[in-house]
Amino acid sequence: MNRTDNLTHKALFTIPAPSYGTELATTKPLPPQRVITGHKQTDAYLWVLEVIQLNEPAHLQAAEDALKKLKITPKQAQERYSDYLMKSGVAPFQIAFGTMSMDNPQGYINGARSNIDKASQVRAAFGSYDAALDNTPPENLMLSGELADVYSCYWGWTKEEIAEERVQGARCGEIDEQRKAISQGFVMQIPQPTTLSDVVREFQYWDWLYSMRNSAEKELGYEYANGERSHINDREEYLETLLSKIKPATRQEAIEVCKWMLDEDRFMDLGEVTEGIILNLVGECG
Repeated sequence: MNRTDNLTHKALFTIPAPSYGTELATTKPLPPQRVITGHKQTDAYLWVLEVIQLNEPAHLQAAEDALKKLKITPKQAQERYSDYLMKSGVAPFQIAFGTMSMDNPQGYINGARSNIDKASQVRAAFGSYDAALDNTPPENLMLSGELADVYSCYWGWTKEEIAEERVQGARCGEIDEQRKAISQGFVMQIPQPTTLSDVVREFQYWDWLYSMRNSAEKELGYEYANGERSHINDREEYLETLLSKIKPATRQEAIEVCKWMLDEDRFMDLGEVTEGIILNLVGECG
């Protein structure tokens, strides 16, 4: 019998088309101009870089124009700022890290344009940055009943750990393993893939959601923006096992999954997991 995609799973994990406007309601304010090194041109250069890193469409072109008017070169500004940090007692490795790529303003501009585009995609998909952090339909199914508590912030913590607001060392892994043992890849909560194409589609959905949330958290000013969620990580670990278990429906599917996999960094160092997936794809249709 020919295997076909699980249509219920496909509907749940198809990346939604943009359905909201992308206009910004407000403009981010410009940062104050500060005296940092005491050298006006260097401080002006540092300020322009700060403006660029706002990722604010309304300010980006003005910042680019301002760069052209400065008399100091990016390399000179980098050297002067490094000298200032050195005289201020900053450790050499911190100086190297803090001034890295500072002499390449175009890199900052390109990064800002990319971030502006990603932020626009978030608004188009979710309507707002806050909405991007809400659970999506698959997550609502995953985190229902007991699992809503299992994947809550302090689940599995001892009273002492809650009081100290931290879990350390092996305890982190211990709690993670307990969660995974209970959720079992969420096989009872959400429709399961029946083809490798289903598996890849779900991976792509989670990657998209991670990217959207990462951008949203940055725009909202999160100090440690990363877009990750532990329940998604656990689901993805389960999906990895399916890539070596579900046989390709056709040779073409095997080729397409192989191409996708070769572009995924996640499979570069998984050892036996990666080997099992390759053997499954090479074996083709089962």
